[in-house]
Amino acid sequence: MSRYTQTDRLSIIVGELRKKEFVSIEDLTKELFVTERTIRNDVTALNHEFGKTAEIQLNKGQYAIHVYRDQAYRSIAEALTKDQKTSDSPENRAKRLIAQLLAASVPITMDDLSEQLSVSRSTLVNDLTRLRVTLDSYELVIKGKPNQGIQLQGSEWHKRLYILQNNDHVLDQPLDNKMHDLVRQFAVTFSLAETTEREFARYVSIVLRRSAQNPLIQNSDDFDQSYIVKTKEYERVNTLADQLEKRSGSLSAAERAFLTIPVLGRRSPVHLPTATAAPLPESILQLIKDIEQRVKEQLNMEVSFNKITKELGYHLMFMLNRLVFGVSIRNSLMNEVHEKYPLACEIAAIAHEVIDERYQIQVTDEELSYLAYYFGIVITENQEHLRRLKRVAIVCDTGRGSARIIAMQLNKILPDHVEKELFSSIAVTKDLLEHFDMIFSTVPLPSTVQTPVIEVNDIFDERELAQEIKKRCALDKLQIKGNQTTTSIINRLLNDDQFYVLSDQKSYSENLVFMINHLMKKQLVDSGFKARLLKREKMRASIFDQGIAFPHTINLGSAEIVLSVGIYPTKQKIGENEIRMIFLLGIPESRHNETLLVQLYEEMIALAKNQNLLDKASEETTCSEIRRLIKKSLQQQHQPY
Repeated sequence: MSRYTQTDRLSIIVGELRKKEFVSIEDLTKELFVTERTIRNDVTALNHEFGKTAEIQLNKGQYAIHVYRDQAYRSIAEALTKDQKTSDSPENRAKRLIAQLLAASVPITMDDLSEQLSVSRSTLVNDLTRLRVTLDSYELVIKGKPNQGIQLQGSEWHKRLYILQNNDHVLDQPLDNKMHDLVRQFAVTFSLAETTEREFARYVSIVLRRSAQNPLIQNSDDFDQSYIVKTKEYERVNTLADQLEKRSGSLSAAERAFLTIPVLGRRSPVHLPTATAAPLPESILQLIKDIEQRVKEQLNMEVSFNKITKELGYHLMFMLNRLVFGVSIRNSLMNEVHEKYPLACEIAAIAHEVIDERYQIQVTDEELSYLAYYFGIVITENQEHLRRLKRVAIVCDTGRGSARIIAMQLNKILPDHVEKELFSSIAVTKDLLEHFDMIFSTVPLPSTVQTPVIEVNDIFDERELAQEIKKRCALDKLQIKGNQTTTSIINRLLNDDQFYVLSDQKSYSENLVFMINHLMKKQLVDSGFKARLLKREKMRASIFDQGIAFPHTINLGSAEIVLSVGIYPTKQKIGENEIRMIFLLGIPESRHNETLLVQLYEEMIALAKNQNLLDKASEETTCSEIRRLIKKSLQQQHQPY
């Protein structure tokens, strides 16, 4: 374990924040071997150092730096990162070692490296062994010759990829003020997002530094410039490249193409360019339509991206460019995206299938998480479930003032046409409430009230309440009534005939076929259901990391939702995943099921988080006990909104 001084910690924290958009406090505690309290104190000290130039802010466990005076901030940050004294850790030695090898145009002797890094020869050999592992995926190798030394061998393209994708202040060198101002002006002129501007500055820095050492990048199979030089972005970068030549000497077409990559693969700017300035290619528009069609085929969901076509189109265009040229991005919120938007992640996975088929490009998990953001917008903004609401009642036990506060918050969620009436919990009657489509109450109401009831606090989380309204509308769509605050769609759909204890001796596919055959025998699914579902599972098994599988497909000719559940007595290994429960769903052909699928996913994600439930479920052999466990699990999670 390395023991870092506060100076070291401040330097490392600043370094992390300069190369990442977000840094979790948990990751910092692990990296620096200190408590969260120490990290918070260090951040306070950094904010004092930055003064009015910048501020590090914490949001939901993630730190991000907000810059107010860029030049002054960079001067302070560079001074802080240069202050780091802990150079004897394996991590820092590896960074300094690869920096030396990347900069060297001739072999370096082991003795020279040992002296420069202040380590013994045996330590250097160990460091080189560890470093070789990181170079394999970049087709770079460290080779040595007797009496000459060692040298990093590989194409200049792969060396630059290594620098770009191992974003670190030891490998990066910030631009001086003049070069920084040129990049800033370029970014303003062509509406680059802040993250793209930072990345573009790194490419400029690499070109200035690497071309000065004369290892110019070449046009080759690794880096094919033929596509880039035909783009408008290349023409724009050419103007800046002409100015850079005054500092670096002549820049070849390949070097200029290299500079164009981050502009081609930029993230969508906050202010998107007009359609005439940068129209979306027809191929991208067709790709969006193909994704919509595939989602409809696989999920029976009428998803329309019309409202976000421009934003989604630019994101897809830039994403494909990043993937083609091997430019990686980091998404520190991947886990949060998968947790909050499971159905959006499912749609992103379907989009991956379409992209792979069309372009033979594998989309990374980080890119898929960003795609899920866009699909999440479509799902959360779907108002179909709210249009059915005409009248809602607000029941409050703390006076009309509180009821009006609740009404004001509901105005942000419900459409304008929905009528709202306020009632005191003392005066309201069961007969009166049954004339409303939904009730929002600060107090429990009698179970005899048939209208859906949602318990709320005076102040509530609007997003969570909107999700609960969706759930109640889904239950209403299934003609499920009642005011139980923990009503489970799974419980309401599940019955004894469609519950199975699965065999530990059979594979996942064999158990799945057993469940499907049982449904077919009872004529609950159509004759082609099994073939469609197994084909889909062969392409991509619907297995969550937490131990739940959710195979589903269209049930042709059916107007009813069919759900069956299978339980494994012990954990079963399916590839890299463990599985405890199978939820098999037949989706009616004749219904729109967006809201229902969202709620089913959310219930399953909630259950998957409850490992205690899964352990107990494996011990049960009856459907009624499984229902009881599910109800108990959801009750534990429910709180008034």
